[in-house]
Amino acid sequence: MPANLPPQYFEVEKEYRLAKTNKEKIKALEAMLTIVPKHKGTDKLRGQLRKKISRLKDESQKKHATSKRGYFFNIEKEGAAQVVLTGPPNVGKSEILSRVTKALSEIADYPFTTRKPIAGMMRFENIQIQLVDTPPLAKEYTEQWIFNIIRNADALLMVADLGTDPLEQLETTLEELKRHKVKPIGKGLMEKADEGFVNKSTLIVCNKNDLDGAPESFEALQDLYGEEFSLISISATEGVNLEQMKRSTFEILNIIRVYTKAPGKAEDRNAPFILKRGRTVQDLAERVHKDFAKKLKYARIWGSEKYSGQMVQKDHVLRDGDIIELHI
Repeated sequence: MPANLPPQYFEVEKEYRLAKTNKEKIKALEAMLTIVPKHKGTDKLRGQLRKKISRLKDESQKKHATSKRGYFFNIEKEGAAQVVLTGPPNVGKSEILSRVTKALSEIADYPFTTRKPIAGMMRFENIQIQLVDTPPLAKEYTEQWIFNIIRNADALLMVADLGTDPLEQLETTLEELKRHKVKPIGKGLMEKADEGFVNKSTLIVCNKNDLDGAPESFEALQDLYGEEFSLISISATEGVNLEQMKRSTFEILNIIRVYTKAPGKAEDRNAPFILKRGRTVQDLAERVHKDFAKKLKYARIWGSEKYSGQMVQKDHVLRDGDIIELHI
Protein backbone atom coordinates (compact mmCIF):
# COMPACT_ATOMS: atom_id res chain seq x y z
CA MET A 1 0.00 0.00 0.00
CA PRO A 2 1.44 3.42 -0.98
CA ALA A 3 2.33 5.86 1.82
CA ASN A 4 0.46 9.06 2.72
CA LEU A 5 -3.08 7.81 2.10
CA PRO A 6 -5.58 10.00 3.99
CA PRO A 7 -7.83 8.48 6.69
CA GLN A 8 -10.89 8.97 4.46
CA TYR A 9 -9.48 6.39 2.05
CA PHE A 10 -9.54 3.63 4.64
CA GLU A 11 -13.07 4.55 5.70
CA VAL A 12 -14.32 4.18 2.13
CA GLU A 13 -12.25 1.02 1.67
CA LYS A 14 -14.16 -0.49 4.58
CA GLU A 15 -17.43 0.43 2.86
CA TYR A 16 -16.16 -1.36 -0.26
CA ARG A 17 -15.38 -4.54 1.66
CA LEU A 18 -18.85 -4.51 3.23
CA ALA A 19 -20.68 -3.74 -0.03
CA LYS A 20 -23.13 -6.42 -1.16
CA THR A 21 -23.90 -5.36 -4.72
CA ASN A 22 -21.76 -4.41 -7.69
CA LYS A 23 -23.37 -0.97 -7.73
CA GLU A 24 -22.31 -0.34 -4.13
CA LYS A 25 -18.80 -1.64 -4.81
CA ILE A 26 -18.38 0.57 -7.88
CA LYS A 27 -19.53 3.62 -5.94
CA ALA A 28 -17.00 2.93 -3.16
CA LEU A 29 -14.15 2.23 -5.61
CA GLU A 30 -14.82 5.44 -7.51
CA ALA A 31 -14.74 7.35 -4.21
CA MET A 32 -11.44 5.66 -3.29
CA LEU A 33 -10.00 6.62 -6.67
CA THR A 34 -10.99 10.24 -6.10
CA ILE A 35 -9.40 10.31 -2.63
CA VAL A 36 -6.05 8.72 -3.63
CA PRO A 37 -3.37 11.42 -4.12
CA LYS A 38 -1.98 11.60 -7.64
CA HIS A 39 1.75 10.98 -7.60
CA LYS A 40 4.17 8.32 -8.83
CA GLY A 41 3.88 6.27 -5.65
CA THR A 42 0.15 5.72 -6.17
CA ASP A 43 0.21 4.82 -9.89
CA LYS A 44 -0.09 1.10 -9.21
CA LEU A 45 -2.92 1.53 -6.69
CA ARG A 46 -4.93 3.79 -9.01
CA GLY A 47 -4.43 1.28 -11.82
CA GLN A 48 -5.76 -1.53 -9.63
CA LEU A 49 -8.81 0.52 -8.64
CA ARG A 50 -9.60 1.31 -12.29
CA LYS A 51 -9.31 -2.38 -13.19
CA LYS A 52 -11.73 -3.35 -10.43
CA ILE A 53 -14.21 -0.68 -11.51
CA SER A 54 -14.00 -1.83 -15.12
CA ARG A 55 -14.46 -5.48 -14.15
CA LEU A 56 -17.51 -4.76 -11.99
CA LYS A 57 -19.12 -2.65 -14.70
CA ASP A 58 -18.55 -5.44 -17.24
CA GLU A 59 -20.09 -7.97 -14.86
CA SER A 60 -23.11 -5.75 -14.32
CA GLN A 61 -23.60 -5.38 -18.07
CA LYS A 62 -23.30 -9.14 -18.63
CA LYS A 63 -25.80 -9.91 -15.88
CA HIS A 64 -28.26 -7.45 -17.39
CA ALA A 65 -27.78 -8.78 -20.92
CA THR A 66 -28.04 -12.45 -19.92
CA SER A 67 -30.60 -12.33 -17.13
CA LYS A 68 -33.16 -14.12 -19.32
CA ARG A 69 -30.97 -16.59 -21.18
CA GLY A 70 -28.27 -17.42 -18.62
CA TYR A 71 -24.51 -16.98 -18.90
CA PHE A 72 -21.89 -19.70 -18.89
CA PHE A 73 -18.77 -21.06 -20.52
CA ASN A 74 -18.13 -24.60 -21.63
CA ILE A 75 -14.69 -26.05 -22.39
CA GLU A 76 -14.78 -29.14 -24.59
CA LYS A 77 -12.47 -31.82 -23.26
CA GLU A 78 -9.37 -32.68 -25.26
CA GLY A 79 -6.40 -34.97 -24.71
CA ALA A 80 -6.07 -37.63 -22.03
CA ALA A 81 -7.91 -35.62 -19.36
CA GLN A 82 -9.10 -32.14 -18.37
CA VAL A 83 -7.61 -30.49 -15.27
CA VAL A 84 -8.77 -27.13 -13.88
CA LEU A 85 -6.46 -24.61 -12.20
CA THR A 86 -8.30 -23.00 -9.31
CA GLY A 87 -7.48 -20.70 -6.41
CA PRO A 88 -7.70 -17.11 -5.15
CA PRO A 89 -6.45 -14.00 -7.01
CA ASN A 90 -2.76 -13.50 -7.84
CA VAL A 91 -1.49 -16.98 -6.97
CA GLY A 92 0.02 -17.46 -10.45
CA LYS A 93 -2.50 -19.75 -12.19
CA SER A 94 -2.17 -17.90 -15.48
CA GLU A 95 1.61 -18.03 -15.40
CA ILE A 96 1.55 -21.76 -14.70
CA LEU A 97 -0.71 -22.28 -17.72
CA SER A 98 1.55 -20.16 -19.93
CA ARG A 99 4.71 -21.95 -18.79
CA VAL A 100 3.56 -25.55 -19.31
CA THR A 101 1.31 -25.09 -22.36
CA LYS A 102 1.35 -22.95 -25.48
CA ALA A 103 -1.75 -21.07 -24.36
CA LEU A 104 -1.38 -17.35 -23.77
CA SER A 105 -3.15 -16.22 -20.61
CA GLU A 106 -2.92 -12.61 -19.42
CA ILE A 107 -0.45 -12.28 -16.56
CA ALA A 108 -0.34 -9.26 -14.25
CA ASP A 109 0.34 -8.35 -10.62
CA TYR A 110 -3.20 -7.14 -9.97
CA PRO A 111 -6.12 -9.42 -9.05
CA PHE A 112 -8.84 -10.79 -11.34
CA THR A 113 -6.70 -10.71 -14.48
CA THR A 114 -8.35 -13.85 -15.86
CA ARG A 115 -11.93 -13.10 -16.86
CA LYS A 116 -12.83 -16.22 -18.84
CA PRO A 117 -11.59 -19.82 -19.02
CA ILE A 118 -8.46 -20.36 -21.09
CA ALA A 119 -7.39 -23.87 -22.09
CA GLY A 120 -4.01 -25.21 -23.16
CA MET A 121 -2.44 -28.62 -23.72
CA MET A 122 0.28 -29.75 -21.32
CA ARG A 123 2.54 -32.49 -22.63
CA PHE A 124 3.50 -35.21 -20.17
CA GLU A 125 5.84 -37.74 -21.74
CA ASN A 126 3.78 -39.13 -24.65
CA ILE A 127 0.32 -37.77 -23.83
CA GLN A 128 -1.41 -34.38 -23.69
CA ILE A 129 -3.36 -33.22 -20.64
CA GLN A 130 -5.70 -30.26 -21.01
CA LEU A 131 -5.23 -27.50 -18.41
CA VAL A 132 -7.93 -24.87 -17.94
CA ASP A 133 -7.19 -21.54 -16.24
CA THR A 134 -10.25 -19.97 -14.62
CA PRO A 135 -11.07 -16.69 -12.86
CA PRO A 136 -10.19 -16.70 -9.16
CA LEU A 137 -12.26 -17.99 -6.28
CA ALA A 138 -12.74 -15.17 -3.79
CA LYS A 139 -15.00 -14.43 -0.84
CA GLU A 140 -15.86 -11.04 -2.36
CA TYR A 141 -17.00 -12.35 -5.74
CA THR A 142 -16.69 -15.51 -7.82
CA GLU A 143 -18.07 -16.14 -11.30
CA GLN A 144 -20.72 -18.81 -10.77
CA TRP A 145 -20.12 -20.57 -14.09
CA ILE A 146 -16.64 -21.55 -12.84
CA PHE A 147 -18.17 -24.33 -10.77
CA ASN A 148 -19.82 -25.89 -13.83
CA ILE A 149 -16.35 -26.23 -15.37
CA ILE A 150 -14.89 -27.56 -12.11
CA ARG A 151 -17.65 -30.16 -11.70
CA ASN A 152 -17.13 -31.35 -15.27
CA ALA A 153 -13.33 -31.61 -15.05
CA ASP A 154 -11.38 -34.79 -14.32
CA ALA A 155 -9.18 -33.23 -11.62
CA LEU A 156 -8.20 -29.97 -9.90
CA LEU A 157 -4.94 -28.17 -9.24
CA MET A 158 -5.54 -25.97 -6.17
CA VAL A 159 -2.94 -23.21 -6.43
CA ALA A 160 -1.60 -21.19 -3.48
CA ASP A 161 1.01 -18.41 -3.25
CA LEU A 162 3.79 -19.33 -0.81
CA GLY A 163 4.64 -15.67 -0.39
CA THR A 164 1.21 -14.41 0.73
CA ASP A 165 -0.60 -16.32 3.50
CA PRO A 166 -1.11 -19.63 1.64
CA LEU A 167 -2.97 -21.14 4.60
CA GLU A 168 -5.77 -18.59 4.31
CA GLN A 169 -5.78 -18.98 0.53
CA LEU A 170 -6.32 -22.74 0.70
CA GLU A 171 -9.00 -22.33 3.35
CA THR A 172 -10.84 -19.86 1.12
CA THR A 173 -10.61 -22.18 -1.89
CA LEU A 174 -11.84 -25.18 0.10
CA GLU A 175 -14.71 -23.17 1.58
CA GLU A 176 -15.85 -21.92 -1.82
CA LEU A 177 -15.69 -25.41 -3.32
CA LYS A 178 -17.64 -26.87 -0.41
CA ARG A 179 -20.25 -24.11 -0.68
CA HIS A 180 -20.79 -25.18 -4.30
CA LYS A 181 -20.84 -28.89 -3.43
CA VAL A 182 -17.42 -29.85 -4.76
CA LYS A 183 -15.29 -32.06 -2.52
CA PRO A 184 -11.55 -32.21 -3.32
CA ILE A 185 -10.11 -35.69 -2.80
CA GLY A 186 -6.39 -36.05 -2.26
CA LYS A 187 -4.75 -39.29 -1.25
CA GLY A 188 -6.53 -42.62 -1.13
CA LEU A 189 -9.37 -44.14 -3.12
CA MET A 190 -12.09 -42.00 -4.64
CA GLU A 191 -15.05 -42.47 -2.31
CA LYS A 192 -18.72 -42.22 -3.16
CA ALA A 193 -19.83 -38.59 -3.23
CA ASP A 194 -22.26 -37.25 -0.66
CA GLU A 195 -25.71 -36.36 -1.98
CA GLY A 196 -25.51 -33.33 -4.27
CA PHE A 197 -21.69 -33.27 -4.20
CA VAL A 198 -19.08 -34.26 -6.75
CA ASN A 199 -15.66 -35.56 -5.74
CA LYS A 200 -12.60 -34.33 -7.61
CA SER A 201 -9.06 -35.70 -7.50
CA THR A 202 -6.93 -32.79 -6.33
CA LEU A 203 -3.27 -31.76 -6.16
CA ILE A 204 -2.18 -28.73 -4.10
CA VAL A 205 0.29 -26.67 -6.14
CA CYS A 206 2.32 -24.27 -3.98
CA ASN A 207 3.63 -21.59 -6.32
CA LYS A 208 6.33 -18.91 -5.93
CA ASN A 209 8.81 -21.02 -3.96
CA ASP A 210 11.51 -18.55 -5.04
CA LEU A 211 10.20 -15.95 -2.56
CA ASP A 212 11.59 -15.30 0.92
CA GLY A 213 9.94 -17.48 3.56
CA ALA A 214 8.56 -19.94 0.99
CA PRO A 215 10.22 -23.07 2.48
CA GLU A 216 8.72 -22.35 5.89
CA SER A 217 5.27 -21.73 4.38
CA PHE A 218 5.46 -24.97 2.41
CA GLU A 219 6.44 -26.91 5.52
CA ALA A 220 3.44 -25.45 7.36
CA LEU A 221 1.12 -26.48 4.53
CA GLN A 222 2.53 -30.00 4.55
CA ASP A 223 1.93 -30.24 8.30
CA LEU A 224 -1.71 -29.23 7.88
CA TYR A 225 -2.66 -30.86 4.59
CA GLY A 226 0.04 -33.45 3.89
CA GLU A 227 -1.89 -36.43 5.26
CA GLU A 228 -4.94 -35.64 3.13
CA PHE A 229 -3.42 -34.25 -0.08
CA SER A 230 -0.29 -34.46 -2.19
CA LEU A 231 1.51 -31.10 -2.35
CA ILE A 232 4.21 -29.85 -4.68
CA SER A 233 6.34 -26.71 -4.36
CA ILE A 234 7.05 -24.90 -7.65
CA SER A 235 8.02 -21.57 -9.14
CA ALA A 236 6.30 -20.83 -12.44
CA THR A 237 8.46 -17.71 -12.83
CA GLU A 238 11.75 -19.57 -12.38
CA GLY A 239 10.58 -22.83 -13.96
CA VAL A 240 11.28 -24.83 -10.79
CA ASN A 241 9.68 -28.30 -10.41
CA LEU A 242 7.32 -27.89 -13.37
CA GLU A 243 8.19 -31.34 -14.71
CA GLN A 244 7.47 -32.84 -11.30
CA MET A 245 4.15 -30.98 -11.30
CA LYS A 246 3.27 -32.60 -14.63
CA ARG A 247 3.98 -36.07 -13.22
CA SER A 248 2.02 -35.36 -10.04
CA THR A 249 -0.90 -34.17 -12.17
CA PHE A 250 -0.79 -37.41 -14.16
CA GLU A 251 -0.75 -39.43 -10.94
CA ILE A 252 -3.86 -37.83 -9.43
CA LEU A 253 -5.82 -38.57 -12.60
CA ASN A 254 -5.68 -42.32 -11.86
CA ILE A 255 -5.24 -43.18 -15.51
CA ILE A 256 -2.90 -45.59 -17.26
CA ARG A 257 -1.31 -45.73 -20.70
CA VAL A 258 -1.61 -49.06 -22.49
CA TYR A 259 -0.09 -49.95 -25.86
CA THR A 260 -1.27 -52.51 -28.39
CA LYS A 261 0.77 -54.49 -30.91
CA ALA A 262 0.11 -56.94 -33.70
CA PRO A 263 1.89 -60.32 -33.56
CA GLY A 264 5.47 -60.00 -34.75
CA LYS A 265 5.37 -56.18 -34.79
CA ALA A 266 6.43 -53.44 -32.36
CA GLU A 267 4.01 -51.30 -30.38
CA ASP A 268 3.42 -47.64 -31.20
CA ARG A 269 4.68 -45.72 -28.17
CA ASN A 270 3.25 -42.46 -29.50
CA ALA A 271 -0.37 -43.58 -29.43
CA PRO A 272 -1.31 -45.15 -26.08
CA PHE A 273 -4.84 -46.04 -25.11
CA ILE A 274 -5.89 -44.10 -22.00
CA LEU A 275 -7.83 -46.14 -19.45
CA LYS A 276 -8.87 -45.63 -15.86
CA ARG A 277 -6.69 -47.43 -13.33
CA GLY A 278 -8.12 -50.87 -12.54
CA ARG A 279 -9.40 -51.58 -16.05
CA THR A 280 -8.88 -54.99 -17.65
CA VAL A 281 -7.83 -56.59 -20.94
CA GLN A 282 -11.53 -56.83 -21.84
CA ASP A 283 -11.94 -53.07 -21.29
CA LEU A 284 -9.02 -52.44 -23.63
CA ALA A 285 -10.51 -54.72 -26.29
CA GLU A 286 -13.74 -52.72 -26.18
CA ARG A 287 -11.77 -49.54 -26.77
CA VAL A 288 -9.89 -51.02 -29.72
CA HIS A 289 -12.90 -52.37 -31.62
CA LYS A 290 -16.25 -53.95 -30.81
CA ASP A 291 -15.27 -57.09 -32.77
CA PHE A 292 -12.25 -57.60 -30.53
CA ALA A 293 -14.46 -57.31 -27.47
CA LYS A 294 -16.87 -59.97 -28.79
CA LYS A 295 -14.32 -62.43 -30.16
CA LEU A 296 -11.40 -61.96 -27.76
CA LYS A 297 -10.00 -65.29 -26.53
CA TYR A 298 -6.87 -64.20 -24.67
CA ALA A 299 -4.01 -61.71 -24.77
CA ARG A 300 -0.26 -61.67 -24.40
CA ILE A 301 1.31 -58.99 -22.23
CA TRP A 302 4.64 -57.25 -21.89
CA GLY A 303 5.14 -54.89 -18.99
CA SER A 304 6.88 -55.30 -15.67
CA GLU A 305 9.74 -57.76 -15.22
CA LYS A 306 7.38 -60.65 -14.51
CA TYR A 307 5.82 -60.41 -18.00
CA SER A 308 7.44 -61.25 -21.33
CA GLY A 309 4.72 -62.22 -23.74
CA GLN A 310 2.88 -64.11 -20.99
CA MET A 311 -0.66 -65.24 -21.78
CA VAL A 312 -3.36 -63.52 -19.70
CA GLN A 313 -7.14 -63.77 -19.58
CA LYS A 314 -9.78 -61.13 -20.28
CA ASP A 315 -10.13 -60.14 -16.62
CA HIS A 316 -6.43 -59.39 -16.14
CA VAL A 317 -6.00 -55.93 -14.58
CA LEU A 318 -3.73 -53.65 -16.61
CA ARG A 319 -1.01 -51.32 -15.38
CA ASP A 320 0.57 -48.18 -16.78
CA GLY A 321 3.00 -49.03 -19.57
CA ASP A 322 1.65 -52.50 -20.36
CA ILE A 323 1.90 -53.70 -23.97
CA ILE A 324 -0.94 -55.94 -25.08
CA GLU A 325 -1.27 -58.31 -28.01
CA LEU A 326 -4.95 -59.23 -28.48
CA HIS A 327 -5.89 -62.65 -29.90
CA ILE A 328 -9.31 -63.52 -31.32
